[in-house]
Amino acid sequence: MKTKKITITLAILAFLTVVFSFTNSRNIDTGKELTTFQWKNLKVLPQTISEDSLKGLMRGYNEALGVKCSYCHASDATTKKMDFASDDKKEKGFARHMILMTREINAKNFNWENSKNPELINVVTCTMCHRGNESPTKSLDDTAPLEIKSATQEAAKK
Repeated sequence: MKTKKITITLAILAFLTVVFSFTNSRNIDTGKELTTFQWKNLKVLPQTISEDSLKGLMRGYNEALGVKCSYCHASDATTKKMDFASDDKKEKGFARHMILMTREINAKNFNWENSKNPELINVVTCTMCHRGNESPTKSLDDTAPLEIKSATQEAAKK
């Protein structure tokens, strides 16, 4: 009789554990409050991007161009902090254009749908041209063969 009560009690506890694990699984404590935050002034990146993904993407841009955040983002004159929503710097507009350009190149030139291993496709990235420099032409000047440098210099003269 005592064993039967213990078995029933354990079965009920197991059942409740399973039920509660499914109902609470959407509210994982990551240390950050879950919100439906809307980013300010995102024009080419999705509004649904997570904070971690956005920061990782921006760090990637920093590394690819060898710059810091202040290269594209203006600071607020009153608070002396970065104003990430501001469009005061022309470099931010250039960056948006370059993001759209690389997206278009990758979409038009790589066969994602028919690839057996799309994760192995080497896509065009900022690093491919910039190589840690603000200007991709500086990277070209540093690494290009002599024939390409000559052709580039001739084209620049025209």
